[in-house]
Amino acid sequence: MSDKDLLNIFSRKKLAENPVPRSAQSDAEVSQSKTVDIRPMVKKEEKPKAPLYQAPKRQNHKNTELIDSIVWATRRQLVASEGDSDGAVSEQAMRAAIKKVCTDTQVKLDDRTLSDVIVTLQSDLFGWGVLQPLIDNPHITDIHCYDHETVVIQRGKESETTGLRWPSHEAYKTYIDRLLLRISKSLSTQQHTIDGSLPDGKRICAMHESVCGSRGPLLTIRVPRFKEVSIEGLYEHRVCPKLMVDYLGAIVGTGTETIIVSGQTGTGKTTLVRCLGSRFKGSESVIGVEDTPELNYPHEYYRSLVSRYANTEGVGEVTLQEHIKATLRLCPSRVILGEMRSPGAAEAFLEAAQTGHAGLSTVHARNSRETLTRLEALLGRAQAGVNIEVIRQQIALAVDLVVYCIRERDSGAVRIGEILEVGNFSEGQIQVRPIFRLVEEGDEPIWELQSPASSFDKTLQKNGVHLSRAKRYFTFEDAQGELNGRLH
Repeated sequence: MSDKDLLNIFSRKKLAENPVPRSAQSDAEVSQSKTVDIRPMVKKEEKPKAPLYQAPKRQNHKNTELIDSIVWATRRQLVASEGDSDGAVSEQAMRAAIKKVCTDTQVKLDDRTLSDVIVTLQSDLFGWGVLQPLIDNPHITDIHCYDHETVVIQRGKESETTGLRWPSHEAYKTYIDRLLLRISKSLSTQQHTIDGSLPDGKRICAMHESVCGSRGPLLTIRVPRFKEVSIEGLYEHRVCPKLMVDYLGAIVGTGTETIIVSGQTGTGKTTLVRCLGSRFKGSESVIGVEDTPELNYPHEYYRSLVSRYANTEGVGEVTLQEHIKATLRLCPSRVILGEMRSPGAAEAFLEAAQTGHAGLSTVHARNSRETLTRLEALLGRAQAGVNIEVIRQQIALAVDLVVYCIRERDSGAVRIGEILEVGNFSEGQIQVRPIFRLVEEGDEPIWELQSPASSFDKTLQKNGVHLSRAKRYFTFEDAQGELNGRLH
Protein backbone atom coordinates (compact mmCIF):
# COMPACT_ATOMS: atom_id res chain seq x y z
CA MET A 1 0.00 0.00 0.00
CA SER A 2 1.55 3.30 -1.12
CA ASP A 3 1.66 6.64 0.73
CA LYS A 4 -0.98 7.97 -1.66
CA ASP A 5 -3.36 5.06 -0.95
CA LEU A 6 -2.96 5.48 2.83
CA LEU A 7 -3.49 9.23 2.58
CA ASN A 8 -6.65 8.71 0.48
CA ILE A 9 -8.05 6.25 3.04
CA PHE A 10 -7.28 8.63 5.88
CA SER A 11 -8.80 11.59 3.99
CA ARG A 12 -12.00 9.70 3.14
CA LYS A 13 -12.51 8.72 6.80
CA LYS A 14 -12.01 12.29 7.99
CA LEU A 15 -14.33 13.64 5.28
CA ALA A 16 -17.03 11.14 6.22
CA GLU A 17 -16.75 12.13 9.88
CA ASN A 18 -16.71 15.92 9.14
CA PRO A 19 -18.51 16.62 5.80
CA VAL A 20 -18.11 20.11 4.37
CA PRO A 21 -21.43 22.06 4.34
CA ARG A 22 -22.91 22.68 0.87
CA SER A 23 -22.92 26.44 1.44
CA ALA A 24 -19.19 26.49 2.19
CA GLN A 25 -18.28 24.96 -1.22
CA SER A 26 -17.73 26.99 -4.31
CA ASP A 27 -19.29 25.92 -7.64
CA ALA A 28 -15.87 24.91 -8.89
CA GLU A 29 -15.34 22.72 -5.84
CA VAL A 30 -18.79 21.16 -6.30
CA SER A 31 -18.15 20.35 -9.92
CA GLN A 32 -14.74 18.98 -9.09
CA SER A 33 -16.18 16.85 -6.28
CA LYS A 34 -18.52 15.21 -8.77
CA THR A 35 -15.58 13.82 -10.69
CA VAL A 36 -13.78 12.48 -7.62
CA ASP A 37 -14.88 9.12 -6.25
CA ILE A 38 -15.19 9.85 -2.54
CA ARG A 39 -17.66 7.35 -1.16
CA PRO A 40 -19.20 7.95 2.25
CA MET A 41 -18.02 5.50 4.83
CA VAL A 42 -20.82 3.16 5.94
CA LYS A 43 -20.95 3.16 9.71
CA LYS A 44 -20.85 -0.38 11.01
CA GLU A 45 -23.16 -1.42 13.76
CA GLU A 46 -21.22 -1.66 16.98
CA LYS A 47 -21.33 -5.17 18.36
CA PRO A 48 -21.59 -5.45 22.12
CA LYS A 49 -18.32 -6.55 23.64
CA ALA A 50 -18.17 -10.03 25.03
CA PRO A 51 -17.50 -9.94 28.78
CA LEU A 52 -13.94 -10.77 29.77
CA TYR A 53 -15.24 -12.96 32.58
CA GLN A 54 -18.65 -14.26 33.48
CA ALA A 55 -19.19 -16.01 36.79
CA PRO A 56 -20.62 -19.50 36.40
CA LYS A 57 -24.30 -19.81 37.13
CA ARG A 58 -25.05 -21.21 40.54
CA GLN A 59 -27.17 -24.29 40.12
CA ASN A 60 -27.83 -24.62 43.85
CA HIS A 61 -27.45 -21.29 45.62
CA LYS A 62 -28.15 -22.74 49.06
CA ASN A 63 -25.53 -25.50 48.60
CA THR A 64 -22.93 -22.95 47.37
CA GLU A 65 -23.44 -20.79 50.44
CA LEU A 66 -23.04 -23.89 52.60
CA ILE A 67 -19.72 -24.74 50.90
CA ASP A 68 -18.48 -21.14 51.35
CA SER A 69 -19.38 -21.16 55.04
CA ILE A 70 -17.67 -24.49 55.70
CA VAL A 71 -14.55 -23.44 53.76
CA TRP A 72 -14.07 -20.30 55.81
CA ALA A 73 -14.83 -22.05 59.10
CA THR A 74 -12.37 -24.83 58.19
CA ARG A 75 -9.67 -22.34 57.29
CA ARG A 76 -10.02 -20.69 60.69
CA GLN A 77 -9.84 -24.12 62.29
CA LEU A 78 -6.60 -24.89 60.38
CA VAL A 79 -5.09 -21.55 61.39
CA ALA A 80 -5.85 -22.32 65.03
CA SER A 81 -4.41 -25.84 64.87
CA GLU A 82 -1.50 -25.38 62.42
CA GLY A 83 -0.60 -21.80 63.30
CA ASP A 84 0.00 -20.83 59.64
CA SER A 85 -2.62 -21.41 56.96
CA ASP A 86 -0.09 -20.71 54.19
CA GLY A 87 2.08 -23.65 55.19
CA ALA A 88 1.83 -27.17 53.78
CA VAL A 89 -1.47 -28.66 54.86
CA SER A 90 -2.19 -32.27 53.98
CA GLU A 91 -5.54 -33.46 52.67
CA GLN A 92 -5.84 -35.62 55.78
CA ALA A 93 -5.55 -32.53 57.97
CA MET A 94 -8.17 -30.78 55.84
CA ARG A 95 -10.61 -33.68 56.19
CA ALA A 96 -10.07 -33.74 59.96
CA ALA A 97 -10.73 -29.99 60.20
CA ILE A 98 -13.84 -30.27 58.01
CA LYS A 99 -15.13 -33.14 60.14
CA LYS A 100 -14.70 -31.05 63.30
CA VAL A 101 -16.49 -28.06 61.75
CA CYS A 102 -19.38 -30.27 60.60
CA THR A 103 -19.61 -31.84 64.06
CA ASP A 104 -19.66 -28.44 65.78
CA THR A 105 -22.30 -27.06 63.39
CA GLN A 106 -24.25 -30.34 63.14
CA VAL A 107 -24.04 -30.36 59.34
CA LYS A 108 -23.85 -33.54 57.26
CA LEU A 109 -22.06 -33.49 53.88
CA ASP A 110 -22.44 -36.00 51.07
CA ASP A 111 -19.33 -37.20 49.22
CA ARG A 112 -19.76 -34.75 46.31
CA THR A 113 -20.18 -31.71 48.54
CA LEU A 114 -17.21 -32.83 50.66
CA SER A 115 -15.08 -33.07 47.52
CA ASP A 116 -16.18 -29.54 46.46
CA VAL A 117 -15.24 -28.20 49.90
CA ILE A 118 -11.74 -29.75 49.70
CA VAL A 119 -11.10 -28.36 46.17
CA THR A 120 -12.31 -24.89 47.18
CA LEU A 121 -10.26 -24.99 50.38
CA GLN A 122 -7.08 -25.93 48.50
CA SER A 123 -7.60 -23.00 46.12
CA ASP A 124 -8.22 -20.68 49.06
CA LEU A 125 -5.17 -21.77 51.06
CA PHE A 126 -2.59 -22.11 48.30
CA GLY A 127 -3.93 -19.87 45.56
CA TRP A 128 -6.10 -16.79 45.17
CA GLY A 129 -9.36 -18.26 46.45
CA VAL A 130 -12.40 -16.38 45.15
CA LEU A 131 -10.27 -14.43 42.66
CA GLN A 132 -8.46 -17.47 41.23
CA PRO A 133 -10.55 -17.57 37.97
CA LEU A 134 -9.62 -13.94 37.27
CA ILE A 135 -5.93 -14.51 38.01
CA ASP A 136 -5.95 -17.48 35.63
CA ASN A 137 -7.63 -15.51 32.81
CA PRO A 138 -4.80 -14.21 30.54
CA HIS A 139 -6.91 -11.29 29.28
CA ILE A 140 -7.52 -9.72 32.70
CA THR A 141 -4.92 -7.32 34.10
CA ASP A 142 -6.83 -5.19 36.64
CA ILE A 143 -9.07 -6.55 39.41
CA HIS A 144 -10.97 -4.15 41.70
CA CYS A 145 -12.81 -5.28 44.84
CA TYR A 146 -15.23 -2.72 46.31
CA ASP A 147 -16.65 -4.87 49.11
CA HIS A 148 -17.42 -8.51 49.78
CA GLU A 149 -20.21 -8.53 47.18
CA THR A 150 -18.61 -6.53 44.34
CA VAL A 151 -15.65 -7.73 42.26
CA VAL A 152 -14.97 -5.70 39.10
CA ILE A 153 -12.50 -6.09 36.23
CA GLN A 154 -11.39 -3.26 33.98
CA ARG A 155 -10.89 -3.26 30.21
CA GLY A 156 -9.36 0.03 29.12
CA LYS A 157 -11.50 2.67 30.82
CA GLU A 158 -14.59 0.45 31.08
CA SER A 159 -15.52 -1.58 34.15
CA GLU A 160 -17.31 -4.96 34.17
CA THR A 161 -18.92 -6.71 37.15
CA THR A 162 -17.94 -10.37 37.52
CA GLY A 163 -20.54 -11.74 39.93
CA LEU A 164 -17.87 -13.17 42.25
CA ARG A 165 -18.30 -12.57 45.97
CA TRP A 166 -17.24 -13.57 49.47
CA PRO A 167 -19.76 -15.13 51.88
CA SER A 168 -19.51 -12.23 54.34
CA HIS A 169 -17.80 -8.94 55.11
CA GLU A 170 -15.58 -10.63 57.70
CA ALA A 171 -14.53 -13.31 55.19
CA TYR A 172 -13.53 -10.55 52.75
CA LYS A 173 -11.47 -8.70 55.40
CA THR A 174 -9.77 -11.96 56.38
CA TYR A 175 -8.95 -12.61 52.73
CA ILE A 176 -7.23 -9.21 52.40
CA ASP A 177 -5.29 -9.72 55.64
CA ARG A 178 -4.05 -13.10 54.44
CA LEU A 179 -3.10 -11.63 51.05
CA LEU A 180 -1.08 -8.84 52.66
CA LEU A 181 0.78 -11.36 54.82
CA ARG A 182 2.49 -12.49 51.61
CA ILE A 183 4.22 -9.11 51.42
CA SER A 184 4.71 -8.87 55.21
CA LYS A 185 2.29 -5.97 55.64
CA SER A 186 -1.05 -5.36 57.29
CA LEU A 187 -3.83 -2.77 57.25
CA SER A 188 -4.73 -0.64 60.25
CA THR A 189 -6.16 2.76 61.04
CA GLN A 190 -2.58 4.04 61.35
CA GLN A 191 -1.40 2.32 58.13
CA HIS A 192 -4.55 2.84 56.07
CA THR A 193 -3.03 2.31 52.61
CA ILE A 194 -0.78 -0.56 51.57
CA ASP A 195 0.99 -0.71 48.20
CA GLY A 196 3.26 -3.65 47.47
CA SER A 197 4.17 -6.32 44.96
CA LEU A 198 4.71 -10.07 45.00
CA PRO A 199 7.90 -11.71 43.67
CA ASP A 200 6.09 -12.67 40.45
CA GLY A 201 5.26 -9.02 39.72
CA LYS A 202 1.61 -8.88 40.80
CA ARG A 203 0.90 -5.52 42.42
CA ILE A 204 -1.45 -5.20 45.40
CA CYS A 205 -3.03 -2.01 46.71
CA ALA A 206 -5.39 -2.14 49.70
CA MET A 207 -7.13 0.60 51.68
CA HIS A 208 -8.57 0.28 55.19
CA GLU A 209 -12.34 0.54 55.48
CA SER A 210 -12.03 3.53 57.83
CA VAL A 211 -11.10 5.73 54.83
CA CYS A 212 -13.44 4.12 52.27
CA GLY A 213 -16.84 5.66 53.02
CA SER A 214 -19.83 3.34 52.68
CA ARG A 215 -17.83 0.58 50.96
CA GLY A 216 -14.58 -1.10 51.73
CA PRO A 217 -12.01 -2.16 52.45
CA LEU A 218 -10.85 -1.59 48.87
CA LEU A 219 -8.53 -4.02 47.10
CA THR A 220 -6.87 -3.61 43.69
CA ILE A 221 -4.69 -6.22 42.02
CA ARG A 222 -2.71 -5.53 38.85
CA VAL A 223 -1.50 -8.66 37.07
CA PRO A 224 1.38 -8.32 34.57
CA ARG A 225 0.70 -10.64 31.65
CA PHE A 226 4.08 -10.27 29.94
CA LYS A 227 6.53 -12.13 32.12
CA GLU A 228 9.43 -11.83 29.66
CA VAL A 229 9.50 -8.49 27.88
CA SER A 230 11.70 -7.22 25.07
CA ILE A 231 11.64 -4.22 22.80
CA GLU A 232 10.79 -6.50 19.87
CA GLY A 233 7.62 -7.45 21.77
CA LEU A 234 6.27 -3.94 21.12
CA TYR A 235 5.85 -4.92 17.48
CA GLU A 236 4.74 -8.49 18.18
CA HIS A 237 1.95 -7.27 20.49
CA ARG A 238 1.00 -4.45 18.07
CA VAL A 239 1.96 -1.59 20.33
CA CYS A 240 3.82 0.17 17.51
CA PRO A 241 5.27 -0.66 14.07
CA LYS A 242 8.79 -1.98 13.53
CA LEU A 243 10.12 1.39 12.35
CA MET A 244 9.33 2.93 15.75
CA VAL A 245 10.73 -0.10 17.59
CA ASP A 246 14.04 0.23 15.73
CA TYR A 247 14.06 3.99 16.36
CA LEU A 248 13.59 3.55 20.13
CA GLY A 249 16.05 0.64 20.30
CA ALA A 250 18.79 2.65 18.61
CA ILE A 251 18.40 5.62 20.96
CA VAL A 252 18.20 3.51 24.14
CA GLY A 253 21.26 1.56 23.00
CA THR A 254 23.45 4.68 23.05
CA GLY A 255 23.35 4.73 26.85
CA THR A 256 23.57 8.52 26.87
CA GLU A 257 20.01 9.79 26.33
CA THR A 258 17.27 10.45 28.89
CA ILE A 259 13.77 9.29 27.98
CA ILE A 260 10.46 10.19 29.64
CA VAL A 261 7.55 7.79 29.07
CA SER A 262 4.21 9.50 29.66
CA GLY A 263 0.52 8.64 29.51
CA GLN A 264 -2.58 8.19 31.60
CA THR A 265 -3.16 5.40 34.13
CA GLY A 266 -3.15 1.90 32.64
CA THR A 267 -1.55 2.78 29.30
CA GLY A 268 1.46 0.48 29.71
CA LYS A 269 4.09 3.00 30.75
CA THR A 270 5.94 0.68 33.16
CA THR A 271 5.76 -2.22 30.71
CA LEU A 272 7.30 -0.01 28.02
CA VAL A 273 10.11 0.97 30.39
CA ARG A 274 10.74 -2.72 31.04
CA CYS A 275 10.78 -3.39 27.28
CA LEU A 276 13.28 -0.59 26.63
CA GLY A 277 15.53 -2.14 29.28
CA SER A 278 16.20 -5.08 26.95
CA ARG A 279 18.44 -2.73 24.92
CA PHE A 280 20.66 -1.72 27.84
CA LYS A 281 24.27 -2.64 27.19
CA GLY A 282 25.52 -5.62 29.16
CA SER A 283 28.36 -3.57 30.67
CA GLU A 284 26.14 -0.77 32.03
CA SER A 285 25.62 -0.22 35.74
CA VAL A 286 21.84 0.26 36.12
CA ILE A 287 20.03 1.42 39.28
CA GLY A 288 16.24 1.48 39.62
CA VAL A 289 14.45 3.64 42.19
CA GLU A 290 10.78 2.77 42.87
CA ASP A 291 7.97 3.02 45.39
CA THR A 292 6.97 -0.55 44.58
CA PRO A 293 9.44 -2.93 42.87
CA GLU A 294 8.06 -3.63 39.40
CA LEU A 295 10.93 -3.27 36.93
CA ASN A 296 12.98 -6.32 37.98
CA TYR A 297 15.38 -6.12 35.01
CA PRO A 298 17.20 -9.42 34.34
CA HIS A 299 20.38 -7.36 33.89
CA GLU A 300 23.61 -8.61 35.45
CA TYR A 301 24.46 -5.19 36.88
CA TYR A 302 20.99 -4.05 37.92
CA ARG A 303 20.44 -2.79 41.48
CA SER A 304 17.11 -1.76 42.99
CA LEU A 305 16.29 0.80 45.68
CA VAL A 306 12.76 0.92 47.14
CA SER A 307 11.24 3.76 49.15
CA ARG A 308 9.82 3.13 52.61
CA TYR A 309 6.89 4.65 54.47
CA ALA A 310 7.24 5.94 58.01
CA ASN A 311 6.25 3.50 60.75
CA THR A 312 3.37 4.00 63.19
CA GLU A 313 5.58 6.29 65.26
CA GLY A 314 6.21 8.53 62.25
CA VAL A 315 9.89 7.66 61.75
CA GLY A 316 11.90 5.53 59.33
CA GLU A 317 10.64 7.04 56.06
CA VAL A 318 12.99 6.83 53.06
CA THR A 319 11.94 8.89 50.02
CA LEU A 320 12.64 8.48 46.33
CA GLN A 321 14.52 11.77 46.43
CA GLU A 322 16.95 10.39 49.01
CA HIS A 323 17.49 7.25 46.96
CA ILE A 324 18.18 9.15 43.73
CA LYS A 325 20.77 11.29 45.50
CA ALA A 326 22.33 8.12 46.92
CA THR A 327 22.60 6.57 43.44
CA LEU A 328 25.04 9.28 42.39
CA ARG A 329 27.48 7.87 44.96
CA LEU A 330 27.00 4.35 43.56
CA CYS A 331 28.50 5.22 40.16
CA PRO A 332 25.59 4.22 37.88
CA SER A 333 25.62 4.43 34.08
CA ARG A 334 21.86 4.75 34.01
CA VAL A 335 19.27 5.84 36.62
CA ILE A 336 15.69 4.58 36.35
CA LEU A 337 12.92 6.31 38.32
CA GLY A 338 9.81 4.11 38.35
CA GLU A 339 7.35 7.01 38.49
CA MET A 340 7.89 10.74 38.78
CA ARG A 341 5.27 11.86 41.33
CA SER A 342 6.78 14.19 43.90
CA PRO A 343 8.57 17.48 43.19
CA GLY A 344 11.63 16.32 45.17
CA ALA A 345 11.99 13.12 43.14
CA ALA A 346 11.55 15.03 39.86
CA GLU A 347 14.22 17.56 40.85
CA ALA A 348 16.70 14.87 41.91
CA PHE A 349 16.11 12.80 38.75
CA LEU A 350 16.52 15.74 36.37
CA GLU A 351 19.66 16.81 38.26
CA ALA A 352 21.11 13.33 37.77
CA ALA A 353 20.30 13.50 34.05
CA GLN A 354 21.98 16.91 33.75
CA THR A 355 25.18 15.55 35.27
CA GLY A 356 25.63 12.93 32.54
CA HIS A 357 23.64 9.93 33.79
CA ALA A 358 21.27 8.50 31.20
CA GLY A 359 17.79 8.42 32.71
CA LEU A 360 14.47 6.68 32.16
CA SER A 361 11.24 7.50 33.98
CA THR A 362 7.45 7.69 33.69
CA VAL A 363 5.04 10.53 34.38
CA HIS A 364 1.26 10.97 34.10
CA ALA A 365 0.18 13.29 31.27
CA ARG A 366 -2.55 13.64 28.64
CA ASN A 367 -0.26 14.15 25.62
CA SER A 368 3.42 14.39 24.76
CA ARG A 369 3.67 18.20 24.94
CA GLU A 370 1.83 18.31 28.26
CA THR A 371 4.55 16.02 29.60
CA LEU A 372 6.98 18.94 29.54
CA THR A 373 4.38 21.14 31.23
CA ARG A 374 4.04 18.51 34.00
CA LEU A 375 7.82 18.53 34.45
CA GLU A 376 7.74 22.32 34.67
CA ALA A 377 5.07 22.15 37.38
CA LEU A 378 6.94 19.51 39.42
CA LEU A 379 10.25 21.31 39.15
CA GLY A 380 8.59 24.65 39.88
CA ARG A 381 7.16 23.32 43.14
CA ALA A 382 10.57 21.96 44.14
CA GLN A 383 12.33 25.23 43.26
CA ALA A 384 9.88 27.86 44.47
CA GLY A 385 10.87 31.34 43.37
CA VAL A 386 13.06 30.20 40.48
CA ASN A 387 12.32 31.86 37.13
CA ILE A 388 10.29 29.71 34.71
CA GLU A 389 12.93 30.19 32.01
CA VAL A 390 15.58 28.69 34.28
CA ILE A 391 13.30 25.71 34.97
CA ARG A 392 12.68 25.18 31.26
CA GLN A 393 16.39 25.39 30.56
CA GLN A 394 17.03 22.64 33.13
CA ILE A 395 14.40 20.39 31.49
CA ALA A 396 15.86 21.01 28.01
CA LEU A 397 19.33 20.07 29.28
CA ALA A 398 18.08 16.89 30.98
CA VAL A 399 15.44 15.35 28.69
CA ASP A 400 16.13 14.07 25.17
CA LEU A 401 12.99 12.16 24.20
CA VAL A 402 9.31 11.91 25.19
CA VAL A 403 7.30 8.77 24.39
CA TYR A 404 3.55 9.09 24.93
CA CYS A 405 1.40 5.97 25.43
CA ILE A 406 -2.36 5.66 24.93
CA ARG A 407 -5.06 3.03 25.39
CA GLU A 408 -7.68 3.01 22.66
CA ARG A 409 -11.12 3.64 24.10
CA ASP A 410 -12.99 1.22 21.82
CA SER A 411 -10.61 -1.73 21.62
CA GLY A 412 -8.65 -1.21 24.84
CA ALA A 413 -5.42 -1.81 22.88
CA VAL A 414 -2.25 -0.11 24.13
CA ARG A 415 -0.36 1.93 21.53
CA ILE A 416 2.48 4.41 21.37
CA GLY A 417 0.63 7.58 20.43
CA GLU A 418 3.43 10.10 19.98
CA ILE A 419 7.19 10.40 20.06
CA LEU A 420 8.91 13.78 20.11
CA GLU A 421 12.51 14.85 20.51
CA VAL A 422 13.38 17.57 22.99
CA GLY A 423 15.83 20.17 21.73
CA ASN A 424 17.51 23.24 23.15
CA PHE A 425 16.03 26.09 25.15
CA SER A 426 15.54 29.11 22.87
CA GLU A 427 13.52 32.32 23.05
CA GLY A 428 11.94 31.39 26.34
CA GLN A 429 10.63 28.01 25.11
CA ILE A 430 11.77 24.38 24.98
CA GLN A 431 12.22 23.48 21.32
CA VAL A 432 10.66 20.14 20.32
CA ARG A 433 10.62 18.09 17.14
CA PRO A 434 7.62 15.72 16.66
CA ILE A 435 8.77 12.47 15.01
CA PHE A 436 5.84 9.99 15.10
CA ARG A 437 2.11 10.39 15.75
CA LEU A 438 -0.81 7.95 15.74
CA VAL A 439 -3.41 9.43 13.36
CA GLU A 440 -5.88 6.55 13.01
CA GLU A 441 -6.94 4.09 15.73
CA GLY A 442 -8.67 0.74 15.34
CA ASP A 443 -7.80 -2.73 14.10
CA GLU A 444 -5.54 -1.27 11.40
CA PRO A 445 -3.98 1.82 13.02
CA ILE A 446 -2.04 4.36 10.96
CA TRP A 447 0.97 6.36 12.14
CA GLU A 448 2.45 9.48 10.57
CA LEU A 449 6.16 10.20 10.25
CA GLN A 450 6.09 13.91 11.09
CA SER A 451 9.76 14.63 10.51
CA PRO A 452 12.14 12.74 8.18
CA ALA A 453 15.10 14.29 10.01
CA SER A 454 16.14 13.54 13.57
CA SER A 455 18.61 14.91 16.09
CA PHE A 456 19.91 11.34 16.33
CA ASP A 457 20.36 10.73 12.58
CA LYS A 458 23.94 9.48 12.91
CA THR A 459 22.99 7.02 15.65
CA LEU A 460 19.92 5.86 13.72
CA GLN A 461 21.83 5.35 10.48
CA LYS A 462 24.49 3.30 12.27
CA ASN A 463 21.66 1.01 13.39
CA GLY A 464 20.11 0.81 9.93
CA VAL A 465 17.20 3.19 10.60
CA HIS A 466 16.71 5.74 7.80
CA LEU A 467 13.74 8.02 8.47
CA SER A 468 14.30 9.89 5.18
CA ARG A 469 13.55 6.69 3.25
CA ALA A 470 10.45 5.74 5.24
CA LYS A 471 6.85 6.39 4.23
CA ARG A 472 4.98 9.35 5.62
CA TYR A 473 1.98 7.20 6.60
CA PHE A 474 2.69 3.63 7.65
CA THR A 475 1.01 0.65 9.31
CA PHE A 476 2.04 -2.67 10.80
CA GLU A 477 2.00 -4.18 7.29
CA ASP A 478 4.49 -1.59 6.05
CA ALA A 479 6.66 -2.41 9.05
CA GLN A 480 6.66 -6.06 7.97
CA GLY A 481 7.79 -4.95 4.53
CA GLU A 482 10.54 -3.00 6.23
CA LEU A 483 11.73 -6.19 7.90
CA ASN A 484 12.12 -7.68 4.42
CA GLY A 485 14.12 -4.70 3.22
CA ARG A 486 11.34 -3.26 1.04
CA LEU A 487 11.38 0.37 2.22
CA HIS A 488 10.75 2.78 -0.59
